[in-house]
Amino acid sequence: FNQPRNCCSYLIALVVGNVERRDIGSKCAVYCESGQIEAAAYEFANTQKMLEAAEEICGKFQWGRYDLLMLPPSFPYGGMENPNLTFVTPTLIAGDRSLENVVAHEITHSWTGNYVTNVTWEHFWLNEGWTRFIESKIMQKMNGADQLALDIA
Repeated sequence: FNQPRNCCSYLIALVVGNVERRDIGSKCAVYCESGQIEAAAYEFANTQKMLEAAEEICGKFQWGRYDLLMLPPSFPYGGMENPNLTFVTPTLIAGDRSLENVVAHEITHSWTGNYVTNVTWEHFWLNEGWTRFIESKIMQKMNGADQLALDIA
């Protein structure tokens, strides 16, 4: 593994486990425990489209690949935007892609948080604020203006 981009230490994570991989795009794959790969691949199938929508808004994606790792149910958060391999909770597997905005949010952190970030935790809210704003823009590109109206309501 070689990470040619600088990144903050809070974004570095190691994972060890018995996982399967399924490509869901030319730059995207999903990894998860055996037996869940079909559900994960279905749920996160729009990841590359969201990545492309983010590039239209934010500019070229600088991290090479954008993969997802679905962790065991004990992972309590929606997602964690580690560069190249976002961690997601299995609670996002709804069967209808209704929670895919979490992936849009984590993709956005590739620009707002991973690529450019705050100097101290005092201004961490800027990462989340900009990320939430761009997440809404991505979902609007994916689902239309009505989605944006619902999203900000």
